[in-house]
Amino acid sequence: MNVERFFKMWPILGTKYIYNENALCYIVNAYEEIHALAKGAKKMKNIIKKVLIGSIAVASVLAASQIKESSAASSSTSWSFKNSEFKNLGKINTTKTINNLSLIATKSKTMSIKSANASLNGESFTSLLALSGTGNASYRSVKVPVDTNAVLKVTLDASSNRTLQVADTKGNKLTTLSASKTISTTQWTYTGKENFVYLYSTKSNINLYKIQVDYSSSSNSGSNTGSNSGSSSTTVPSGSIEVKNGGTSLSDAVKKAKSGQTVVINGTVKSGRVDVPSGVNIKGINNATIDFSQTSGSQGKGLVFNGSGSTVENITVTNAADNGIYIEGKNNTFKYVTTTKNHDAGIQVSNGGANNKFYNCTSTYNCDAKGENADGYAVKLHSGEGNYFENCTAAYNSDDGWDCYAAHGAVKLVNCKALYNGYCDGIYGDGNGFKMGGVDNKTPGVKAHLDPLKHELIGCEARGNLASGFDRNNQSGVVTMKNCIADSNKKNNFNWPAKGKPSALGYEVTFGKAIIDSCTSKNGSNNISGATLSGNCIGF
Repeated sequence: MNVERFFKMWPILGTKYIYNENALCYIVNAYEEIHALAKGAKKMKNIIKKVLIGSIAVASVLAASQIKESSAASSSTSWSFKNSEFKNLGKINTTKTINNLSLIATKSKTMSIKSANASLNGESFTSLLALSGTGNASYRSVKVPVDTNAVLKVTLDASSNRTLQVADTKGNKLTTLSASKTISTTQWTYTGKENFVYLYSTKSNINLYKIQVDYSSSSNSGSNTGSNSGSSSTTVPSGSIEVKNGGTSLSDAVKKAKSGQTVVINGTVKSGRVDVPSGVNIKGINNATIDFSQTSGSQGKGLVFNGSGSTVENITVTNAADNGIYIEGKNNTFKYVTTTKNHDAGIQVSNGGANNKFYNCTSTYNCDAKGENADGYAVKLHSGEGNYFENCTAAYNSDDGWDCYAAHGAVKLVNCKALYNGYCDGIYGDGNGFKMGGVDNKTPGVKAHLDPLKHELIGCEARGNLASGFDRNNQSGVVTMKNCIADSNKKNNFNWPAKGKPSALGYEVTFGKAIIDSCTSKNGSNNISGATLSGNCIGF
């Protein structure tokens, strides 16, 4: 399937219609096959052209309706037990509340977080919550926030057919969800008022991998503030500084704030570049969006972090003339942050930026004029050690999903996704999903050289990228990929050659052997002469 060629011939689709993957794939495949059969038959090709135009129109309508349907759902919150806030809990013998989800246990009626190796619909799970036996609202149960018309989705399995009960706060049974030996997601729609429901087993153990609550546009729940929200409040906490349209500007609020204080973005605000001091936090409510369309030029970054100890959560950053978020600081945390439609990488960490953590972030439709720089996430150009990404997504960016060119410190990525990168708004870039290396030829006074780094990718997925899914890009260190999936990437799914001749060096080098452990390659080729396969690998 030559998607690049197809888009050049049929620009009517554009990137906004690529969401309808199934319809589009059928049409593209049909085009390639019919074009080959009809080659040289001008009259036949004209007939085919008319049929394809009609097909494209159908696909466009389907895609547009899907986009409309998606935008109609106001918010969604999910809790995956593979995420760091859960996976290290181990045995649970008292109630723990994390991101408004309560795990209810006692000393005698315990639950446990256990290691797992499961996947469903392309998502890998490395940890689960074992309910460990029969429960009720007082023990061995999970308390989940819900609101009117909320759709509760639970990903689960069990050693045999069992029943997960859903009960209200009084212990009354609302419904049951089935669990079997095969991992699956089952759902149910809640119709009561804003409240909580309890999930527990009616007989023996059930394993829970993920819980998700989707809120319709008619819901007024305070448990969500945006499409990626993990927040449970839509009010401004006491002691915070509020920024909203017509009120205090973001730049003024940040200047006033002291270390430890929170600036709350309420709704959509416009701003120029903002340098955030150490320890100042930023939190969003009511679909908080910072529009940086007032910025310009190469210095037109959005939020800049040169300090340490800040936490940013539940905001969208858009329209910056350069990076949406730029970080040279250390020990900053980003949760449920979306960067979109910026004119360089959505999020960039460089020049010593180290030990920064990213959870449940999304970087999409970032695009520069030449397609060379706008990655989803750029951890490059002398970035430091310890930068960590979990459950983050890079999609439809003009260059790469993740770019680690000339990084000085290893990066760890857990359960992250790189989807359809390399094309955005008619502009083509490199298009690798996870690009893990690059010769350092940017250090003043130092000859071009390789920096061998031990990057680690666990449970990550690369799908539909214009070039390779998991790409060495001259990385000479030993990179480990475990439980990763590559599907339908246009060059190679896994691209790990044994040797190469980087243009910046001018001579051939032998790279460190990458480790590909229990990974899957589908619908694509691989170059793994410089890698070692281990575990249960499929498709190589």
